[in-house]
Amino acid sequence: SVSQVQGLAAPSLSTKGTSPPSLIIRPLHQVGNVISIRQFSNNAFNHHHGMQPEERVGLNADPDGDGITNELTTADLTAVSLFQATLPVPGRVIPNDPAVERANLAGEAVFNRIGCATCHATLPLTSNNNPGLPGQPGWIYFEPNPYNPATGPNSPNLQLGSTNYPVSAPALTVDLTSNMLPLPRLRAHNGSVLVPAYTDLKLHDISATSNPATDPECEPLDQNQPAGSPGFFAGNCKFITRKLWGFYNQGGAFMHHGKFTTAREAVEGHNGEALSQRLAFDALLPDEQNNLIEFLKSLQVLPTGSKSLVVDEHGNAKDWPRSTGSPEDER
Repeated sequence: SVSQVQGLAAPSLSTKGTSPPSLIIRPLHQVGNVISIRQFSNNAFNHHHGMQPEERVGLNADPDGDGITNELTTADLTAVSLFQATLPVPGRVIPNDPAVERANLAGEAVFNRIGCATCHATLPLTSNNNPGLPGQPGWIYFEPNPYNPATGPNSPNLQLGSTNYPVSAPALTVDLTSNMLPLPRLRAHNGSVLVPAYTDLKLHDISATSNPATDPECEPLDQNQPAGSPGFFAGNCKFITRKLWGFYNQGGAFMHHGKFTTAREAVEGHNGEALSQRLAFDALLPDEQNNLIEFLKSLQVLPTGSKSLVVDEHGNAKDWPRSTGSPEDER
C-alpha cells in the first residue's frame, strides 16, 4: 500500500500488473513530473524548440516533415544534460554592511524557527548513496543513468542496455565537486555534500481552498495524470517545494507560478499545508519579518568563477558562519 506515502507524484505511486510502484522522486518541473535532466531536455527540445532528438523519434526519422532528420543526436543530448548538471551552483550575496549582516543572521534563524526549513530544506548527498554507481559517492553524475524513463516505443530517453547504448559501454561520469568545473562548487565535508537548494523535493498543496476551479494558486490541468483523461482535466493544487537557491535572481517572478513580484508576497502566499508557517510569519515583529526577507534576498546566483559560496556586494569571498542551511565548503 502507498496510502502513507507523502509528496510523490501519481506516476511514482502507480502500479502495472504485478510491478510495485517505483517511488522515484521526480525533482523537475513545478508539478514534479520529470525524473531526469535528460528527460527534461528531450521534452523541451521537442515541445518548445521544434527540434526532434533521434532517440525520441528514431534514427533517420522525420515525423514533423521539415526535411531534416537526426536533428539532435544522442551525443547532443548527453552533452546538453552534462552542461546543465555542471552549471555553477548558487550561493549567497551579503553586503559588507553591519546592519545587513545582522539581519541575515537573524533572518536565517527566524526562517528555521518558524518552520520554513521543514520543506525548504538542505539535503545531503552522502559518500555511499549512488545506487547507479555502486561504491561511488552521491555527487558523481553520470549519463546515461538508470532513472532515464523509457516512456515510448522508441525508448526516447537513453538508458544503459538500450539498443543504441550497449550495456558493456561505460557511463560518462563527472564529479560535481571538481574544481575543473565552472566555479563556484559545493564541497564534500565529513563524507557528505550538503546541497542548499532549500527544497524537500516533495509535492505540497499550499493553496487556500484546494479547488483548482477557483483557487488562483492551482492549475486547471493535472500534468501528473494521463493527457486527456478525467483526472487531467480535474486540475491540480500540488506543486513541488520551490527551490530557493538563486531565489532572488528570479526577476520578480516568485512561487511556482511566478505570479508574485516581491519576496514578501511570496511568503504571504503560503496557505494550506504551509498555513502554520505563514501565520507564524504574520505574528512576527516587523523587524523579524524584515530580517527573514533580507535572508531570502541573499540567496542568489553568484558571478561565474566565484571561489566562495558566500560573497559580498563586490563578489569577494566573505567569511560567514556555517549553519544547517549553508553548504559545507571552505570560505
